[in-house]
Amino acid sequence: MSQLTGKIAIVTGAGQGIGRGVASVLASRGADVALWDKDKTNLSAVADEVRRFERRCFTVEVDVTNAHAVEKAAKLTLERLGRIDILVNSAGVHSSVLFRNMSESDWDLVNEVNAKGTFLCCRIVVDAMISRGGGKIINIASDAGKTGHATEAHYAASKHAVIGLTKVLALELAQYNIRVNAICPGYADTPMLRRIFGELAKIENKSEDQIIKEIIATIPVGRLGTPEDIGKVVAFLASDDADYVNGQSIGVCGGLEMH
Repeated sequence: MSQLTGKIAIVTGAGQGIGRGVASVLASRGADVALWDKDKTNLSAVADEVRRFERRCFTVEVDVTNAHAVEKAAKLTLERLGRIDILVNSAGVHSSVLFRNMSESDWDLVNEVNAKGTFLCCRIVVDAMISRGGGKIINIASDAGKTGHATEAHYAASKHAVIGLTKVLALELAQYNIRVNAICPGYADTPMLRRIFGELAKIENKSEDQIIKEIIATIPVGRLGTPEDIGKVVAFLASDDADYVNGQSIGVCGGLEMH
């Protein structure tokens, strides 16, 4: 498949997990990719994966909560790749904390990265997309952005915010041929999810294996998701085939959530 040939994509949080899978899938469909992440540790390996598909690629170390850093990264992307057609906001953080034990710093960190970071990255690409006649923004939210989960008050709030932002941008930017949608992953098997399993095991006084078995039992398709499962839906939303899809929050969760 090559439905994204000639397109330029930014993927935030590209160093691991969902962002890494998204970057690889977009490259496999023909896109050139700017890989943004606060931690450059894994970016060179992701860049190698992208280049296997003979796509242009470069890496940027950027903290998405810092407006100046985001502006600098966007400018560099335009200089190196020429334009911005696609933005995938995948940078995100999570911690499992019961509400009564949640600190202000717990709340602030998760909402700064997940909500403010998405806002800043969306804001910085809009003018560039308008100037070239349109674009696609895909925000990685979560099933927790639709249904609250225990131990995730801060995370659920941040992902509800991402979905709300997605809907408003879809309304405001449609006139400029910019489509804005969100994806709501369920349990995608990433390093972050494996850390969450460990946190939940401690909170619930269970083994990690028991936590995993209990969670998989709630998923109708009977398995955890993969970053590539998310990436395939991102690729669709980024393509011309999704030109009439706007303002949606699409669950990619194996049937865990059905609304």
